[in-house]
Amino acid sequence: MMRPWICALVLATAACGGKPPEIRYYTLAPSAPATPGGEAVIVLESLNTDPAYDDDRIVYRTTPFRFDYYQYQRWSSAPGVMVGNYLEQALERSGKFRAVVRELTPDAPVLLSGRVLAIEEVDQSKTAWLGRIVLELRLTDARSGAALWTRQLEETEPLKAQTPEGLAAALSIAMGRVAAQTIPEIAAVSEKQARAHAEEAPASAARASR
Repeated sequence: MMRPWICALVLATAACGGKPPEIRYYTLAPSAPATPGGEAVIVLESLNTDPAYDDDRIVYRTTPFRFDYYQYQRWSSAPGVMVGNYLEQALERSGKFRAVVRELTPDAPVLLSGRVLAIEEVDQSKTAWLGRIVLELRLTDARSGAALWTRQLEETEPLKAQTPEGLAAALSIAMGRVAAQTIPEIAAVSEKQARAHAEEAPASAARASR
């Protein structure tokens, strides 16, 4: 079955004498308002992406065994970059962090990294389409590199409109739930490590003075 909006593109192309359709770009958008506050500093590293999804072309599935790419409907950047930017904004807006930075600083106790395992449109039937995202997130100690926290999350959200923009809206809602689940845990681990680093500093200074 040809999607209605694809059919419209084909008809428009034919009407224009074979001119290729214009490429359209979409992104994720946080909906939560900004909340000031927070004391912790966190380093957000670039997210990796599984190879099948490491492409700016939007992935869609019509069966569990096959996936395809939209050629003219694309993400504004590679999924790892786009999801990382979403998380950066969500962390900043949460009110739980003083700063979200991309490079290691002396006052940052933890590093947040992760991987996009899937980001796609799932067409369950002619009338039921879902946005699906699967993420793995990790926190490590900024000094030792020790693993502190890991979560794998999968969220789906029905599309209100069966269009690429409807997919972007649905995945933004799904990512909002990911942020709501994980940010309090990330903040708690960050604060705990900040206290641990503060307690280690006097001991290290004392040893150095001997």
